[in-house]
Amino acid sequence: MSFFSVPARCPGARRGGDKSLLVQEQVGFHLGITPEIKATGRQAAQLARDKYEAWLKSDRSDSDSPFKSDHFTIAVGGGNTVKAEYKALLELHARDINWLDHVRIFFLEDSCNEKQWESARGALVSHFIAPLAKILVTRYGKGDICIKLQLEPSASRKKIIRRILETMTFPIDLSGVEAALNSGDRDLALERAKWEARRYQAVIRERVGPSMSFHIIISGISKEGGIGAFTPYTPQLKQKKPAALVLEKANGAISVALNRGVLTAADSVSLIISGNLKLKALGRFEMEDSASFEQTVMETPIRMLRETREIAEKVYIFADDRALHFDEGLFEYKEKGRPVRVKSEVREGEEEGGVHMLLVHGFMGLYSYINLLIRLPSAWKVSALRRGKYAKQLPDTEVFPHYANALRHNILENWHQRRPTPVCCHSMAGIISDHLLNSVLRDYHGDLPELDSLKARDRQLIEALRAGGLFHIATWAPSDTCHIRQNFGVMNAHKRRGKTLDYSGPAKIYNTTADGHLVLNSEHRDSLVASPAVLEKLMNFPGTEAVVNTATLAIRRYLKRKGMKKIMSRQDAPYGHRILSSRVLKKVSLYGVLKEMNAAMHDPYEYQLRHLKALEAIVKYDIPYLVIIHRDDFMVSANRHIQEHEYLQAARMAKEGVRREQDLKVPARLVLLERAKGEELAVDPINPHFLILSTTHEGGGNARQVTAAITRFVNENVARAIEAGRIQPLASVAKWAGENQPRVLKRQGRPKSG
Repeated sequence: MSFFSVPARCPGARRGGDKSLLVQEQVGFHLGITPEIKATGRQAAQLARDKYEAWLKSDRSDSDSPFKSDHFTIAVGGGNTVKAEYKALLELHARDINWLDHVRIFFLEDSCNEKQWESARGALVSHFIAPLAKILVTRYGKGDICIKLQLEPSASRKKIIRRILETMTFPIDLSGVEAALNSGDRDLALERAKWEARRYQAVIRERVGPSMSFHIIISGISKEGGIGAFTPYTPQLKQKKPAALVLEKANGAISVALNRGVLTAADSVSLIISGNLKLKALGRFEMEDSASFEQTVMETPIRMLRETREIAEKVYIFADDRALHFDEGLFEYKEKGRPVRVKSEVREGEEEGGVHMLLVHGFMGLYSYINLLIRLPSAWKVSALRRGKYAKQLPDTEVFPHYANALRHNILENWHQRRPTPVCCHSMAGIISDHLLNSVLRDYHGDLPELDSLKARDRQLIEALRAGGLFHIATWAPSDTCHIRQNFGVMNAHKRRGKTLDYSGPAKIYNTTADGHLVLNSEHRDSLVASPAVLEKLMNFPGTEAVVNTATLAIRRYLKRKGMKKIMSRQDAPYGHRILSSRVLKKVSLYGVLKEMNAAMHDPYEYQLRHLKALEAIVKYDIPYLVIIHRDDFMVSANRHIQEHEYLQAARMAKEGVRREQDLKVPARLVLLERAKGEELAVDPINPHFLILSTTHEGGGNARQVTAAITRFVNENVARAIEAGRIQPLASVAKWAGENQPRVLKRQGRPKSG
């Protein structure tokens, strides 16, 4: 066996990556997440090795061309991230791939007059071809390598590198274009670039076949979602027939590039992603969007790889943790004379002055909103607010009013710019929403004042909530402790006696008074009043904070040692859940969680009364309201939400004088998610409470329903505000209305002054 041949099964073929870390997402593409770029490169290199091995073992008689039958074809892009894969290929697979005989490399693009830019060819030569030559010479001897390359035995290292480059690669030649540009003749440069594009296209078609379909494409992406030579709004993105073409860049550069048709035609597409702020682009694979698909491709070119399920299934994305970070937002205000800083995870929107959604998470942490941050319409700015450390110093009675005050300041800052600000609350954040709505009261037990009698800032808060809407995702209220207790009993009976699981909890939470108001039935009222303050006593015990913080550090060390990414992958956890892992370990404070739980439960019956008062405020002040919950939520009662929805709907219809929910001008809407037909209820008490985190692949379907419902709800509310002249017209809303509900916008009036 020649030293250039490859064994049928190489013992080291699996060293480059752990296949268990590569998970196929529900929409088709495959995603691998690693702690740092070195591991990301190894995983990407393993894919290239696997695809090569599959090609080697396959019956290649039906290949598109004799060349593809004899050679494994790769098209590579530029960028720093690809270098990590080159390094891993050299370290792990220099021997188990027959590079010289089998592999032939083409380029996605090359460019002239591009400043501070390294070409794909330059990166390949410096970081792969030159090191590969050194490895081959060291391993097999210079004499044998020179014989293989048909060089004289005394050939220099430079000649060996040049001959390997000539053997393995098919470059784009822009020397003539560069000469024309240097002489100041741009027209000649463009003419030569077009000639080179035609030549390169002919070379690829002759060797690879008319479809220009490579065995694998290897590339990175930009933070704007650019791939290959294509940045957002490149007109040639519309061209789908495989070809090589000329691109004129805004900075004066001229590029010859393989087009969208080539990128989508490849047998496999391997994208390696590193560096900050790439998550927005990555998230566009699964997001809900009011724009047409082709518009999303123009906004984020990587979306082209989602055109069909068939194309998506050929895509493999390898990302490190740095690539999965959002921008950090900072908002400052004063509370009782003390400066307060509110940080947030921010995904910027495409539309200037457009919708700015505020996400308020539950006690389990900020990243419960990961799916909304990446999937909501690209026109919107989305901010997930952090809690901060300030609340840890506050008495229990002031914790949630403080959170509500921070949210209130954020809303009002946006409203002063007449920017619609929908507010989304998840889980324990329902308590924050209640305090926000009740912040217009002088005391929590008083009557709700008329809108005209409110203070100016209170009236502005209500106007802002009217324009954007308020929606709750599986939000918690104190009466849900009764629901949880019953479900624990059901779970215990299931484990001990095999009883059927049923997380529906108590059938009836409320009674209705003669004047139509809700009150807790006596059983739940007595249960809340008699709730023992076990957690409160624990929190007041000396040394509790130190003990809990020590436990937090110990848990972090344990999970880091075990490898959180591997734990997630073994559970076959989906996208949102896996990108959560190690980041939460760095952020979460168990003491902060306990502090919030204690603050929420320190006077449960009083807080339940405030919750009912908040429902009254929603009706009185005409605030659009949406609730999304799964029927089998272990933590939160769907039956409670159903009863509250029936109350709100009846009150709204009575106020507006209509008989059907669809005739309401101000919606009071409930989206009740169900298990798939035939699906068994999971014992897991967390699922499906985290509807927007998606702790299972089935939960991914829930997340898409959630984002679709939110998209419709927000656009309807903002459209009404535009029609009433309360905010400026928005192109994204007009487009959504035109495509989804043609009669939503009868007109886009001028905003009222003031």
